[in-house]
Amino acid sequence: MSESPIKFRVAICIPHSGGGVGGLTVAYALSKSPHIHIDIYEAASKFTEIGAGINVWWRTRQVLKTLGLEDDVLRLLPFRPGEDRGKSGHATVSDFSESPAVPSIQYRKADQPEGGLLGVRRADFHETLLNRLTERCRTFTSKRLQSYTQSPDRDVPILLEFHDGTTATCDILIGADGIKSVVRKRMLQEAAVKAEVLKRDAEAAELRNLIEPRFSGVFAYRTLIPSEKLISISPQHRVFSSTVQYLGKNRASLSAIRHPVSRAKLSIQHMIAYPISFGRFINFIGYEVYPDKEGTYFEEAWVADADPKYVSKMYDGWDTEVSELMQITRWAINALETLPFYSFGNVAILGDAAHAMTPFQGAGAGQAIEDALVLSTLLAHERTTKRNAQQVLEIYSRVRQPVATGVARRSRMNGEYFSLRWPGLDKVLGKVQENLEWFSETDAGVDLERAIELLKTEVVT
Repeated sequence: MSESPIKFRVAICIPHSGGGVGGLTVAYALSKSPHIHIDIYEAASKFTEIGAGINVWWRTRQVLKTLGLEDDVLRLLPFRPGEDRGKSGHATVSDFSESPAVPSIQYRKADQPEGGLLGVRRADFHETLLNRLTERCRTFTSKRLQSYTQSPDRDVPILLEFHDGTTATCDILIGADGIKSVVRKRMLQEAAVKAEVLKRDAEAAELRNLIEPRFSGVFAYRTLIPSEKLISISPQHRVFSSTVQYLGKNRASLSAIRHPVSRAKLSIQHMIAYPISFGRFINFIGYEVYPDKEGTYFEEAWVADADPKYVSKMYDGWDTEVSELMQITRWAINALETLPFYSFGNVAILGDAAHAMTPFQGAGAGQAIEDALVLSTLLAHERTTKRNAQQVLEIYSRVRQPVATGVARRSRMNGEYFSLRWPGLDKVLGKVQENLEWFSETDAGVDLERAIELLKTEVVT
């Protein structure tokens, strides 16, 4: 362990489903500072990652470059893409086709010389982050957070209580513990109690209403398909060379088959598939949408084995190349309502704990990485101390909250576009392209510069 004096101790809680991208990224970034001690508490018995692919857009790639991770990620690709922002990964009218059964969007190839959309296997990126952690990071497994307590006195450490009966302390707590975040729940409860003390009962009620995730009305049927298996069935399939999205509208629900929302009046289907991990796998996600269920609470298991018969019938009558992509697990997609802030006292949240969103912008992991960049840079700044950490975390929240909220909004709108709930296919395609162009026409470095400037002008040392 470094002999440099420690300014403060940071605890990072990551989810029971496995070490999340945002939590490990912020841990890696903070571990480069000789003045910060980091403890990582993993709720599971070992560090693992679930999920399939991560979309790395040009904007996300620049964040990875700033963090010193770009080369590590590019080594996970079968080619080295160019440095231009480009338009790779954007849908255009010339990429659009429509068959009697279902229209589809074929995105430009990811191996064009421009920047753009790159597909990285989540488990590979997760392993990269673990390998880059320095000795300043202590890791603990089977440490599922139950609650925490922070005192108004900033000299008193935050007390962490775990389900196994053990406790720990820290000066700053980062909740990277996913959509079911314990840190978010406790943080919003703390803020609600403060609002009640100030006689702001309506604000307190709204804060408590934001704690639990809501069902987006979307089921995702996900799988990783070995490319060699698909080659044996369809060697010329478009998905080997590009991202392909198939759109559907007003498909009838199969009420004869048992389904959690089989009584819903309308079921809409669409799907996306693209190659990842040096082309060894095809990442497939099929969506089933029930608009009237959006905003409700989903009481059953969020992840479950899908009934193959149901999935097969759901895509009956679609193109042959669609049927060649079947074999699925079902995920109920939940999301958070917009939170007004991402920090309270010396506690902050990031990633899905702060802004879990639908997957239709392909930006969940990218936004978690941006959270990690801004938060780690501010905490590692020479002006940041244990005494002013609350101000610093508030700046992180002010800078990141509007950006992530905008991405979540665009993702939700894309879900409507892909479901063809808007009239005019060309109009839909234009809207999708407009949303995706945000990734190549904006730069997270601007947000980082703003955060640093706020720290320099507002934080008292």
